[in-house]
Amino acid sequence: MLERPSNFVPSPAPAPVTASLSVDLTHRLQGPQGAFDLSVRLTIPAGRFVVLTGPSGAGKTTLLRLIAGLERPATGRVTMGTRIWSESEAGIFAPVRTRDLGFVFQDYALFPNMTAAAQVGFALPGLRGKARAGRVAEMLEIAGLAHLARAYPAQLSGGQKQRLALVRALARRPGLLLLDEPLSALDPETRAELQGHLRRMHAHFGATTMMTSHDPAEAARLADTVLRLEAGVLVSAPAPPPDPAHAASPPVP
Repeated sequence: MLERPSNFVPSPAPAPVTASLSVDLTHRLQGPQGAFDLSVRLTIPAGRFVVLTGPSGAGKTTLLRLIAGLERPATGRVTMGTRIWSESEAGIFAPVRTRDLGFVFQDYALFPNMTAAAQVGFALPGLRGKARAGRVAEMLEIAGLAHLARAYPAQLSGGQKQRLALVRALARRPGLLLLDEPLSALDPETRAELQGHLRRMHAHFGATTMMTSHDPAEAARLADTVLRLEAGVLVSAPAPPPDPAHAASPPVP
């Protein structure tokens, strides 16, 4: 399905309550070569875009799930600013719904029986009436999907599904955005287009962002910082080369 270009130029998004993400955890994993420990200690400054690379089975997706609260770390601590999301020694484990984050899965995780508008509205339980409808309309315009507000996922292209999943995750203006290989299922042309869109969305909303990817070129284009995870341990990764697109991001979309 063809995507309609949008001439909509959004007003600046309200700044999210940004804060640094701190992770210091250990979690036992089972990989192709046997059991190993995912042992990560890192701090991501507020508003940064970090891409996590590394081979399959290194623990990248699990790390995102542990940060999000979809899994509980065996030991350690995850904090967002002054808010403790998990701390094993104190028995603290905040539910996913209370964490100031959005998550985009590799398979989009869209509800097949919901329209595009309903998908975004589902992410806004705190808004009602005109406020909710206005936010939904704004997010669909930003994604270039306003003309598809009543469309179901089966009627959308891969690129449209990804845009929808992204704006749904950003609808609440989260302080942290987690992306698990969000572009890996797309064809090269659509993937390149969505990389630019993703970078512009980051500039617009300002959320601290952590994304996993197997593609070094993609990491170089998107990231402020590239990290590499091997067998559960962060190792040095080359800094991405300068990208002219970082210097001046045009308005979304």
